[in-house]
Amino acid sequence: MKMAAAAFLVLLAPVAVFAYPNGTPNYVTDTGPFCASCHSAAKAEYMAELPSEAARAEVPEVKHYGLVRMPTPPSPYIELSDEDKEEIIREAKLIDASASVSIEAPKKMKAGQEATLTVKARGGNGPVICVMLVDRASRFQSRPVASSGWFIQGAPEVRGQDGKAQTGWLDKRADGAGRNLNYITISGQRFDLDKKLFPEGIVTYRVKAPQSPGVYTMAAAFLYGTENAVNSAFFQRPSGRILFSEELRIEVE
Repeated sequence: MKMAAAAFLVLLAPVAVFAYPNGTPNYVTDTGPFCASCHSAAKAEYMAELPSEAARAEVPEVKHYGLVRMPTPPSPYIELSDEDKEEIIREAKLIDASASVSIEAPKKMKAGQEATLTVKARGGNGPVICVMLVDRASRFQSRPVASSGWFIQGAPEVRGQDGKAQTGWLDKRADGAGRNLNYITISGQRFDLDKKLFPEGIVTYRVKAPQSPGVYTMAAAFLYGTENAVNSAFFQRPSGRILFSEELRIEVE
């Protein structure tokens, strides 16, 4: 039984490093923040549909720091000293305090009108950060904006920390597959906590408004990491974060 368990963990090992801060390099498709179930959510309000205790269990203080301080398995931090554990928490809190995401969009549009939406994100410890264009600021119930009638036209424009355009993420799409994704990874991100250097990115989406008049909500979801690429593991540590922009209300006439 022990050998079987060990073999299972070995099989998981190559996958483990694919989580934030390393991103999800194989999920080159539309998605929502529900996919990052191991991440901690910045606010309990992102899970308003859950009982308050369950929502509270998703925030860093409980889901991440509680596991860091846990003295017994299943915590992957048990071999660290108390000083090392508190340093992880200290750095993560500083990273969170500097994280932000915003979305710029028209307040009113005509049905079927074309417009440009801009998402700006800053924070995390790199080497990648990710953003999603979704219909609500909801951790487990938001959907890609296309589900409410918006159409992303063509490949979004992606600019990294250096301000230069990058296409590496969208170039991973299979031949013939559309590149008009709501989910974007921004790579090549440098991080230096002492110098207050954090990952940054801008994603510009060209969209067409829904054909049906009404008031539509929209938000940007920002995913980033707080632990280094060696120690942060997908199935072990909830050190990633989900942060939403303000939820916009766009009137479509």
